[in-house]
Amino acid sequence: MRGPSAGILHLLFMVSFSLPVHGGELASSSDMRAIESFRAIQFVPGDSLPEDRILYGDSRGYIHILKRQPKGFSEEWRSRHLGAGIMGVFAQDIDGDERPELVTYTSGGRIFIFALKTHSLVWQSNENEFADITCMTVANADDDPQEELVFCADSHLFIYDGKSLFQEWKSQAEFRAQQILVGDVDGDGQKELILNTGWVLDARFHDVEWQSPDPFGDRIALLDVDSDGIPEVIGEFGGHFLKTFDIDLKSEKW
Repeated sequence: MRGPSAGILHLLFMVSFSLPVHGGELASSSDMRAIESFRAIQFVPGDSLPEDRILYGDSRGYIHILKRQPKGFSEEWRSRHLGAGIMGVFAQDIDGDERPELVTYTSGGRIFIFALKTHSLVWQSNENEFADITCMTVANADDDPQEELVFCADSHLFIYDGKSLFQEWKSQAEFRAQQILVGDVDGDGQKELILNTGWVLDARFHDVEWQSPDPFGDRIALLDVDSDGIPEVIGEFGGHFLKTFDIDLKSEKW
């Protein structure tokens, strides 16, 4: 497996220390996808916009958009200050209008949504609505035409409709998570919410389907490792070792 290019490593170094990023020798579109394992940076290929873009958020509270140039990337736009460090960024069409939005959440408990093409602010959560948002994903949790914002804030799970941006659901019980995924992990044809802390909930009706006796990992991903047509939960612990969980069997696989 080929490792990250020097350009990617340079970019990640600059982002990590909140330094300005200028044009330079960066990798191809396929190489750029390697950075998407980081929450606060995302590569947007040219099929979504006329040219490739890189979006990233820094610890000072700014979103940056870099545009591909003939010899690298240069900064196209920087947001106003968003009040706190950027925890994650997403570039997805959340409302079904075939135009991608930029969704971000901050360490200060705020959510902001911008039009990716025009950079105009579309929506923001109210100040003091959330004290702490620990994780978020953007996914179609209920198979309606638009995506949802699924996140853990103030020890509760929330689902916001991507079109109306109204709250669809807030969990009554408390949950804690540092990562949340959406997918059908038990083969029942319905999607689940998977929390890295070991919880699995039905994404539509929100019932708890399984609470693992152990967490799934510090970081998790979904992958069908045994070719049974049902993805397993792969968990990474401490950056050193992996575990695999079979959710349909409600057990650790290996």
